Amino acid sequence: MDTKTNQKRLDERNTEGLFYVTWDMFDSPDSPGSGYNFMEREPVVIFEEVVRRTGRKFKVERAYISKRLADKMGLPSNNSHRVGKAIQVRVVGTKKRIDVIKNLCLLGVTRIAVSRESIYFDTDGLKPDGFMLW
Repeated sequence: MDTKTNQKRLDERNTEGLFYVTWDMFDSPDSPGSGYNFMEREPVVIFEEVVRRTGRKFKVERAYISKRLADKMGLPSNNSHRVGKAIQVRVVGTKKRIDVIKNLCLLGVTRIAVSRESIYFDTDGLKPDGFMLW
């Protein structure tokens, strides 16, 4: 298979099932392609819908985290990033933050954390519902 064909397949895979975001946005920093391979579909689809509804682009700060990197970062074994059920995005500004939070709630998200510059949410059914301030 030539390089062009291979690149085309990778590009198609990166947008498979998505319109506003790409799978590589959810990669573990040490593992290209891991977002596509290991992220759960539910949080990605929710995030994509938030992007669509707000008409904004966001920088994903953290999504899937590989075991090796999570161990290095000291993340607990039950951390939702380890299993691809959590997304943390950079969101600066009160208007942007409330738009994201409002839409996450409307989409049924019941675990949200907020800091000055980011919003975290997960779809981990093994954790209690909550709204946390970081």
